Amino acid sequence: MYDRLIKHRIKESLEDTPVVLVVGPRRAGKTTLVQDIESDSRTYFTLDDPATLEAAHSDPVGFVRRLERATIDEIQRAP
Repeated sequence: MYDRLIKHRIKESLEDTPVVLVVGPRRAGKTTLVQDIESDSRTYFTLDDPATLEAAHSDPVGFVRRLERATIDEIQRAP
């Protein structure tokens, strides 16, 4: 029940909000939730990937500017 409610609220928020932040305790299922919601029009990035993390660190503004619609997981790795 909660899963369906949370997914609905996130999808609804994504319709008119450029950034939706999903927070929660470690190992609570945030990544799985976001991957379940993703659509074909949204690119998925994880900053657990060393190349992606390096791109975000070396040119953070450029990294974000190149994204049209994306999900960035582990964003706390590149403050």
